[in-house]
Amino acid sequence: MAKDKVKKVSKKQSCSICDAIAASTEKLYSKSAPLLIGEALLLGVIALFMAFKPLVVLGTLIFVLGCGLILFGLYRTIAGFVVARPYGGGWVDVMFGLVNVVLGILFLVYPSGSIMALLYIFLVLFLFKSLQALVFAINMMRARVGHWGLDLIVALGLCVLAVALLFWPMAGAVAIVYWLAITMLCYAAADIYMFIELRHLKKLVED
Repeated sequence: MAKDKVKKVSKKQSCSICDAIAASTEKLYSKSAPLLIGEALLLGVIALFMAFKPLVVLGTLIFVLGCGLILFGLYRTIAGFVVARPYGGGWVDVMFGLVNVVLGILFLVYPSGSIMALLYIFLVLFLFKSLQALVFAINMMRARVGHWGLDLIVALGLCVLAVALLFWPMAGAVAIVYWLAITMLCYAAADIYMFIELRHLKKLVED
């Protein structure tokens, strides 16, 4: 009799545990599934738009950046006049804010020129880092330390890429947009995969 009572109690406990797991899984599915599907669709649509209209995306990014610079510049300018600064330091905020406002206006008025200016700034920095990597690889080659052969190949490839992008900067900008589009598609695929796994878990719990 005692053993039968213990079995009944254990069965009730296992049933209650199964019910709790099923309830938590159902709750997780009902909350997460719509979000995963919605996020996957949103990222997929944005990625396709970026892939087919990269120049439009670049123009939109420049517009958003220009508006952000203007708003930030106005904030810093007003803060420089309103907020009391010790030793008369408020003029620094005012000048910094006005520079940001001017840059934001230039971005809005001359979007194509702003894109090219930003590209060349980043390309010069990229070329500098590539040359730095090349010098490091040459020093490693002279010392015969580490994987100097691989370092030298990578550094030369980076230098060639940087020089090529200086002659065709828009190709680099479009490549960045495509890279962002591919990244968003990967995130969308991950959301779909998580939805499938969550649905599979829900079926296992129900069965």
